[in-house]
Amino acid sequence: MTTLTQVKASPEMLKMIECKRAGEAHSIGELTWFINHLKDIPDYQVAAWLMAVCINGLNENETINLTKNMAYSGHVLTLKREADHVHDDHEGDKENCHSIHVTHSRGFVDKHSTGGVGDKITLALAPLLASLGFKISKFSGRSLGHTGGTIDKLETIPGFRTDLTMKQFEKQIQEIGIALASQSTEFAPADKRLYSLRDRTATVQSIPLIASSVMSKKIAGGADIVLLDVKVGSGAFMKDLGEAKKLAKLMVKIGQAVGLNTQAVLSNMDQPLGAAVGNGPELLEAISLLEGNCDNDFYDLVVELGSSIASTIEIEDSIRSGKAHVKFEEWIEAQGGDLSKLKEATTAEHMVEYRADHDGYVKELDALKVGQIAHELGYSSRPDGSYEIDYSAGLWLKAKIGDQIKVGETIFAVQGKNKDKVEAAAKTAIEAYLFSEKKTKKPKLVYKKYK
Repeated sequence: MTTLTQVKASPEMLKMIECKRAGEAHSIGELTWFINHLKDIPDYQVAAWLMAVCINGLNENETINLTKNMAYSGHVLTLKREADHVHDDHEGDKENCHSIHVTHSRGFVDKHSTGGVGDKITLALAPLLASLGFKISKFSGRSLGHTGGTIDKLETIPGFRTDLTMKQFEKQIQEIGIALASQSTEFAPADKRLYSLRDRTATVQSIPLIASSVMSKKIAGGADIVLLDVKVGSGAFMKDLGEAKKLAKLMVKIGQAVGLNTQAVLSNMDQPLGAAVGNGPELLEAISLLEGNCDNDFYDLVVELGSSIASTIEIEDSIRSGKAHVKFEEWIEAQGGDLSKLKEATTAEHMVEYRADHDGYVKELDALKVGQIAHELGYSSRPDGSYEIDYSAGLWLKAKIGDQIKVGETIFAVQGKNKDKVEAAAKTAIEAYLFSEKKTKKPKLVYKKYK
């Protein structure tokens, strides 16, 4: 058995720990050395430094320099930029000019959410922006606890592949303007090492460390434009509005410091976003939006985020005209997905509707509880530690905060393949609701925007 004394400590790292324990600032050179030698520094020293950072923080310059070094600790994606180009076969001869070709790229976009319940924004916003001429370059993750993962939602579609090679990823972006793949270990490997230790040492909740983790991967991913959806509330990773504001502002500053057009929206996650919660239901709601059949807070937030870099008019026109949905189908087909089999994959064997037994208004809807119920419904652990996913499982929220309900009307529906789980979830889900006889206001969706 290896003991701490058998793992050689680094004298340089000891000085960094002492520096941060005393609340002093690191130099650029120290942070560069730290990331360059991270693989050789024992876990216990890195963990000690992380705890010192968690307690005493990093200033803005330290955070920016740490992020830069983390971003360049591995592969950095260099996407092919296309300049605006107009080609005229008969320049100067108006009568015989028949062929004018315009190549136009509005920039490479990466959208990131800090996680929330019912958050299916990427599924709709990515193809929508691609339909407007932006290049969408995104790496996503799987489910983390009560918050769903974009990869899990996309894999609801039979055949859809997320294990793209870098060559396939870049080629697809050039050909159709959009590619989404599983998070790659090639990008920002220093972040992977630090995050693993943060997760095991109760040092995840550090704003500078969260910001550097997120932004290092965005820099390495090769985007020009970064859209950040920082969620705050009961169903979000960030519960406190003040802390969420600090995180949003810091990530925008980091992006600006490295020349990226970085914008953040601070959005409400005290109730689930949209009507659907669960892998299959959320995918179906995203498709419904792209088909022009969605009019709720999910639609509003998609437009809000998209309007950070495009006009509201062209966003709504892309949905109304069907351009966004065509791009979605093109994207899914390019990554092997078979939408003709989606209905079969998302059709639940069991559904229970919960109906109101009195008139009133929805006063509260606990996003965290709904997210936990959806996760329990959709994921079953296997003996080997992996899990089996029921892609049909989830909830449809017919009534949300501020909505009026009448006796006999459906408040929510629960669905899935496992009858016992569905019935148990229906009994538990009503506990996420708080009702009032008095009319209640609909909550604010967006608190603030930063750019």
